[in-house]
Amino acid sequence: MGKKSGRGKMKRISAPRQWDIARKEARFITKPSPGTHPIERCYSLAVVLRDLLDMVATQKEVMQVLTRGEVLVDGVPRHDPGFPVGLFDVVSVPKENKAFRLVPSPDGLVPRDIVSAEAGMKLCRVRSKVKITGGHIQFGFHDGRSMLDDKLAASCGDTVIMKVPKQAALDTLKLAKGATGLVVSGERAGQVGRIISVKKGTSSREKMISISLPSGETELPERMIFAVGADKPAMEVQVAS
Repeated sequence: MGKKSGRGKMKRISAPRQWDIARKEARFITKPSPGTHPIERCYSLAVVLRDLLDMVATQKEVMQVLTRGEVLVDGVPRHDPGFPVGLFDVVSVPKENKAFRLVPSPDGLVPRDIVSAEAGMKLCRVRSKVKITGGHIQFGFHDGRSMLDDKLAASCGDTVIMKVPKQAALDTLKLAKGATGLVVSGERAGQVGRIISVKKGTSSREKMISISLPSGETELPERMIFAVGADKPAMEVQVAS
C-alpha cells in the first residue's frame, strides 16, 4: 500500500502566530488539511474542539465524536480532524445544543457562542465574480465556496448572508459608505465601526476604507474590512464581552 502524502500534525511551537493556543503544552498539534482556508487563517477541527472549546480532552475523543457525526461545520457533518475551520465558520454540536462562530480578535480567531437561530446563517465575502460558459454568473467567496446566481446583486468585496448548508443567498451587505464594517485582522481586529468612505484602488494601491472605530478613525485596506450590516451587525460577529 502506498504511503499517504503529507503529515496530519505539526509542532505546536511552529504553528502560525495567529493561532490562540498553548504552545508548550504538548509537542504536536493537528494540522489543517488543505481546503477552504489558508493555514494561517484557520484551525483544524480537532484544535477547535480540544484547545479552543474544551469539549474533548484527547485526540481519541476527537475521533470518537467525529466518527459518530456529532460535529457539524456550516451544517455539514465533518469526519476529518484536520478539516479547516476559519473566519465566520459555524461549528455546532446538536447533541449538546451548542453552536459557535469563529470571529476575529487581536489574538486571532476565537469561538463566539451563538443562538441556534444563527447557526444556519453565515457571512461570506465575495472574492470573485465571473461570467462562465452559458452566460451564467459565478461567485467565489472567502471560505472557498462558489455559487451560480444570475440574480444576486453583489460585487467583489460585498458580503452575502448565506443560508447553510443549502447555500442560498438571503441578503447582500454592500461595502460602501455608511455601512457597518468589521476589522478582521491586525491589532484592531474585532472592532466594529461605521464606514466613512471607500477610495478606489489603482494598479499600485489597493482599495482603501476609511472607518470610524472605538479606537479612533483610521484607513485600512479593503481586505481587512468585512461588511457586516447596515446600521448594526446582522448577527453576532464580535468576541463576547
